[in-house]
Amino acid sequence: MTRQPPEVSIVLPVYNRESTLGRALDSLTAQHAHDIEIIVVDDGSSDGSRPLAEACAARDPRITVRQTPRNLGAAGARNVGIDAASGRYIAFQDSDDRWFPEKLTRQLKALRENPAARACYCGAVYFSTAQSYYIPRHGTIRRPNGQIFEDLLVSNATTPQTLLLERALLSECGGFDENLRINEDWDLALRIAKHTAFAFVPEPLVMIYRTPGSVSSDLSADALFREWLLETYASDYARHHRARARQRYIAGAQHLALGDYRRALRLLVQSMRDAPSPRCAAQIARIPISWLSGRRPA
Repeated sequence: MTRQPPEVSIVLPVYNRESTLGRALDSLTAQHAHDIEIIVVDDGSSDGSRPLAEACAARDPRITVRQTPRNLGAAGARNVGIDAASGRYIAFQDSDDRWFPEKLTRQLKALRENPAARACYCGAVYFSTAQSYYIPRHGTIRRPNGQIFEDLLVSNATTPQTLLLERALLSECGGFDENLRINEDWDLALRIAKHTAFAFVPEPLVMIYRTPGSVSSDLSADALFREWLLETYASDYARHHRARARQRYIAGAQHLALGDYRRALRLLVQSMRDAPSPRCAAQIARIPISWLSGRRPA
């Protein structure tokens, strides 16, 4: 007898996360929503991640394990899982995070109560060695339910782990951009928000754990991403000067911290033209006078 497609497909990419994969999977199998499939995508792990996933799959028929042809990164591994998914809805989990048992039931209920919404996100709590905090941060989304595209131009209020969306949306919008090194989820959220309204569940239903990485590398990658964002969504930012000013300010401040004064000056001056602010002027004032006096015109 052919099994009917599940209501929800959950895609979980993993790369060398043997120590945390078990808790991530346990939080999925403990969901109050039982009509699910869990697709673990091993992205070329060299530790015991795949054997652990296969052992879990042997105990729970809702779990299947896929293998990428090579290490693709999180975006590519998620896309492999998306291609294998058969549920009406799709959700994403990371291999070191946890969901509360009611996550899916609460989000499915929110979608039923908001027929205009084809996607839903929820609150989450970030944990790191330095701090913990709730997302989305206060004030980042003016109207959490409904059309959030303009708010997403300012900052990303979603993460893959907090999303539940119609699988058909990914056919319409495309999956994760595998060319992006970071923030590929932000780009996807923007594309989805152009197609549909969002429902929002404010309760923190996800626990996200973060291990500090290279600050310099993170700053550089994030600054370059924001410049990419400004270019890719240029026509949208042209209608929202304050959002554009914010991205230019953040990218400029990041380049300044990294010592790239030329890029920093260009972005900070552009930000001031969009929306003058004392903090942006203060960043410009931090650029060394010796560099300013010696630089050649661009």
